[in-house]
Amino acid sequence: MKGPLCPKNTMMKKFLTIISLITLLFASCSKEEIVPETELKQAAGTLSLNFDAIYGSQDFALNKAFDYELTSSSGNAKFTYEFTKLRYWVSNVILVTKDGNEYKVPDSYYLIEENTAQPIQGGSFNKVYPANKRENVIIRDIPFGEYKTVKFSIGVDSRYNDNLTLRAGELSALTAMANDDWMWFTSYIFTSTAGKITWVKSAPEAAVSKNFTFETGSNAQFKQKTIELINPISIGGDYTSKIDLTVDAKKILDLEAPFTDNIIGATKPALMTRLTDNVISKAISFKSAEGIKK
Repeated sequence: MKGPLCPKNTMMKKFLTIISLITLLFASCSKEEIVPETELKQAAGTLSLNFDAIYGSQDFALNKAFDYELTSSSGNAKFTYEFTKLRYWVSNVILVTKDGNEYKVPDSYYLIEENTAQPIQGGSFNKVYPANKRENVIIRDIPFGEYKTVKFSIGVDSRYNDNLTLRAGELSALTAMANDDWMWFTSYIFTSTAGKITWVKSAPEAAVSKNFTFETGSNAQFKQKTIELINPISIGGDYTSKIDLTVDAKKILDLEAPFTDNIIGATKPALMTRLTDNVISKAISFKSAEGIKK
């Protein structure tokens, strides 16, 4: 039997049609599954965010006497500061591309510090937080792109500050950066600078020293810092990327009467606000940034 109704011809056409569909299906799958290696590398990148502590034109160091001259309406006074700690929380990091798109780093809570051993909650835990120095934050899994701005906050946002049982990033009450008498409830200490202040008078034997502790906390002191890069940097799997900032401890000390107000905390909210402004507006500044192709 011949003609268009021939079973053999019909079966052959169906068979060829099925083969063609299978070929197209495999070709389509192959195109979707084969991704160039360069694209895989660019799926995400890593940024090193560095906070270099300094004191004026000098490197910052613990247990070293740094000169400080205060000029006020009362005249001039000379002091020296010797630090036992410089600590602060960096949180809620946001990276902004040159096109204005924001990437909010999840669970970004980092403790930047240079400190001697510290009793936890004034010793109430009968434990000591060890001496440590940490100026660097490594942020991973950043979407590939060219970034022009980094934003971050100093302190801990109210969600976690009001409930120390919640965990995110490096947050913990056992870092000696929490207090149970901030505004009569337990919360994080946002910044903590402490050591010894000496009033240097004309006669060396007349010099007088005191311990000082300058701390900030409470939700009202949670502030954001914005750093604009001079030029956008690339972040991606094919790049080594970093942003370097400086943190000038000398500018944190900009107070009217540091020898009198040598203890600043929750009972002095106006001075806490002054310290917060010193950190955000004066102490932290841009140093350099680069994204170099590997």
